[in-house]
Amino acid sequence: MTDTTTFELDAQDRERLAARLAGSMPIVFRASGTDQGLPPAAQRAVEQILTELARGGVVHVLVDDRDVTTQEAADVLGLSRTFVVRLIDSGKLPAHFAGTHRRIRVADLMTYADERRRRLDAVAAIADADEAAGLDYR
Repeated sequence: MTDTTTFELDAQDRERLAARLAGSMPIVFRASGTDQGLPPAAQRAVEQILTELARGGVVHVLVDDRDVTTQEAADVLGLSRTFVVRLIDSGKLPAHFAGTHRRIRVADLMTYADERRRRLDAVAAIADADEAAGLDYR
């Protein structure tokens, strides 16, 4: 069992949350009957999570020093589990075995996701530049 949790809201809850996020106010929590402010990093994290939920996105909370299954990694990357297994078997995504099952460290998964995003952004920039230059490959 891994420490991956997924959250999403129904339409009514998204609308209510979006309305409350419309103003910029600090997020507080109640502890021992007293409202407490969040440290700046926690404030930013909670704001990002709430904003994504209000937009209708699905939020995955991953603990950095934990392992995820190939299916959980596939869900985070937006790829198929089979493709993730191929990435592991080809050495492009580090993993280890827990018994007969592949496991990926969250830190390695996020490093791969960042590298993949940079590569895809670079390819998109090249395509945009070609289009702006009037080059059409279709």
